[in-house]
Amino acid sequence: MDERQWFTDQVLACQTGMYRLAMSLLSHPEDAADAAQEAILIAYEKLPSLRSRDRFRPWLMRILVRQCYAILRRRTCSQEVEQAAEACQAAQWEDNQSLWQAVSELNESLRSVVVLFYYEDFSVRETAAVLGITEANVKTRLSRARKHLKRALEDDYEPG
Repeated sequence: MDERQWFTDQVLACQTGMYRLAMSLLSHPEDAADAAQEAILIAYEKLPSLRSRDRFRPWLMRILVRQCYAILRRRTCSQEVEQAAEACQAAQWEDNQSLWQAVSELNESLRSVVVLFYYEDFSVRETAAVLGITEANVKTRLSRARKHLKRALEDDYEPG
């Protein structure tokens, strides 16, 4: 199999996860699609620098996270508020809407760890590599996120 075909196959296998991660960070479908497309282009251009084909997925997700952060830096605060409200409505594509809603309300640092670890099945080590943080920090953020989610979901299901 030639390198282009291998790259295409790998990207196709990652595309849903890329969009989910980008949505979790950006909360806006158009920005998420733009970030994913830009990450794919950068990955293709930098493919020769990939040390191991086994590390393609975390490597690609790291590029995507950087693209998402670049988009976030370009936004203004008022745009973020409007887009976050729209994204809450656009999150219909998730199976469990109340859980996804609770995840989308986490702050960005907790949300990104939750999406990578639980939705994308990355290990603690891979999550740390993608986000550029320590494994201990990943574990701490996961613990905090679980506490926030538990509270949010308990509030949703309290008998009233």
